[in-house]
Amino acid sequence: MRFSVPAAGGGRKALPATVHEAAGAGAPAAAGALTLPPFAPTPYTDAVSAPVDILASTPGATATPRRPRLLDPLALSILLALVFTAAGLVELLLRGPVPVGYRSDGAALIVLTIAGGLSLSLIWWSPLAGLVASTALLVGQALAHYEYTQAAVMAVVVASFATVAFDTWKRAVAAGFVVAVAMVVVFIVLPDLTWERAISTWASLSVVWVVAVVIRVYRGSIERAERRAALFAADREARALEAVTEERARLARELHDSVGHALNVVVLHAGAAQRLVETKPQVAREALESIETAGRQALGDIERMLGILRAPEAEVSRDAAPGMAQLETLCAQVREAGLPIALSVTGERFGLPASLDLTAYRIVQESLTNTLKHAGTKAHAWVTVTYEPQAVTIDVLDDGRGVVAATTGGGRGLLGMRERVATFRGELVAGARAEGGFSVHARLPLAGAAGSR
Repeated sequence: MRFSVPAAGGGRKALPATVHEAAGAGAPAAAGALTLPPFAPTPYTDAVSAPVDILASTPGATATPRRPRLLDPLALSILLALVFTAAGLVELLLRGPVPVGYRSDGAALIVLTIAGGLSLSLIWWSPLAGLVASTALLVGQALAHYEYTQAAVMAVVVASFATVAFDTWKRAVAAGFVVAVAMVVVFIVLPDLTWERAISTWASLSVVWVVAVVIRVYRGSIERAERRAALFAADREARALEAVTEERARLARELHDSVGHALNVVVLHAGAAQRLVETKPQVAREALESIETAGRQALGDIERMLGILRAPEAEVSRDAAPGMAQLETLCAQVREAGLPIALSVTGERFGLPASLDLTAYRIVQESLTNTLKHAGTKAHAWVTVTYEPQAVTIDVLDDGRGVVAATTGGGRGLLGMRERVATFRGELVAGARAEGGFSVHARLPLAGAAGSR
């Protein structure tokens, strides 16, 4: 007997307008062979253990490891502070006479120079704090009418670069205001300022900021790519686990049917043999042979089943199945992967049956995963959940690229949703939107949840 798990992943393709039925029955099996029937909603569906939540934040084997840092931020900050402090002191020691209009170098300038260099040690804690400190000390040199050191200027450049490249966007904007105000103050108090000098200084800072913004955008794209890769890896593992679980449930159905049939045969023939053993021994012997044949067939089926189920990962954790209560967490985690989502819930919320709750959650999850995969980087998604007295309606829309042709072999995304909806005798409409993008509409009646048990 061959046991295989369907391949996970694949592109999206449009479904028929409404789905009311499960997949059709397959071809009859060869004699003596144990076959796995196609999907059909039965009472055994509820016996399937819930697969792991692919978007849960708990660490797993599929989590993408973070790249190790090349340099420790604290050590790098201290190194920069020492280097710029030493450079400032060497500059004071080696520079020539003070130009006209400036105050002679003194102890106060030495203190300001040392403090300006040491201010870079704050970068590991907060780049903006280091920038504010270094900028304030540079302005202090200018306001004291000293000829400011180039080390102090470079300290401001390094701190502003670190703030823009590695701090939050709000702090990067605040850093721009800090540097702009400091430049205006320094330019006002300089006695020998020229337009050429002001423009060159401004251009130099602009170049530094552009490079920092490019690095920031690149780092952001790398982080989003890592989150997407981790999401898709977890999705693939969850699909594989779910496929294995479904196959095991089907094996359980086959085991129940074959062994139950065999036991019925054994009971009937045993009763007949007991009644005829004295009057018709030949007929009783034939009944015993039938019992032996049925028992051997049942034993063979059990051995084949146990061979499949005897897997290394037999001790699978039985975590609580996710549901609509975790919908906001799901949307937040997909947002972190780079897809803006607007979630809307209408109607009075009420508790759903466990199987229906899991199915509704999986439909939203699969739809958002497909949007992440196929809609493009500039897409937006809208999730609307409507609680009706007798049903739950789910609408997931996006404004991305629309339908993507399925690759060879096809995926199980929309097919899995179709099977889930058919289990509850619901309706599913999935396809491209006229205004662009893709839409998934599912309606799950509460009566279907009762009928699926």
